[in-house]
Amino acid sequence: MRVPAKAFIVTLVSLVTLAFGIAPAAALPQGEPLYEEAAAVQPAAPAAQTFSTEANSLETKSLDTLLQQSEFGNNPHNFNVEAAIAAARSEIGTSRPTGWSAPGECIMSVIRWVEGAGGANWVGGGDPVSNYTGATRLTIDYAQPGDIVQYENIDYPTSWVSGVHTLLIVGVNGDGTFDIVQSNIPGGSGLVTEVTDWVPAPPAGFQAVVWRF
Repeated sequence: MRVPAKAFIVTLVSLVTLAFGIAPAAALPQGEPLYEEAAAVQPAAPAAQTFSTEANSLETKSLDTLLQQSEFGNNPHNFNVEAAIAAARSEIGTSRPTGWSAPGECIMSVIRWVEGAGGANWVGGGDPVSNYTGATRLTIDYAQPGDIVQYENIDYPTSWVSGVHTLLIVGVNGDGTFDIVQSNIPGGSGLVTEVTDWVPAPPAGFQAVVWRF
């Protein structure tokens, strides 16, 4: 039977194509990976990300800490602020003896006004930190009348070193300054004085801490 010329040609081309398709694969060495070239051009792993840990102007406070400060800053006092401030102002211009636990000392005067007249539950004592057991520690940004400012030594916060001072905030002004009443300035005088338009000015190596009962 005669095979049509067209069918013969198609068959011949198919056989030749199959032969060329099989030969390269059979010529590869056994075990050689088929994707070597593709693997060679795989993208490199991305470089690890790094984050700056340098301190910023907010003293590295986290957002949670700042929110807590804001919440605490709105906490009410647990004593009669008006009575405490009235007692403090009634002593302006008077003086008392000074010395350890003497009534003319700055801390003893503030205790007398806040606890004695205001009725605060002031149960701490011993050093400039444990003295405020039960109080809330704040920054000056949240200070209100009735709050206590304590100058404490940064390196030795629990020591009554020279430079430690305690005072009572009696007013907050619109320009960011405060009115305060304090005792024993100048040191050793036991004198109670009021300062208007006051801003914290702790000695070198000290910081101003605000406490609220």
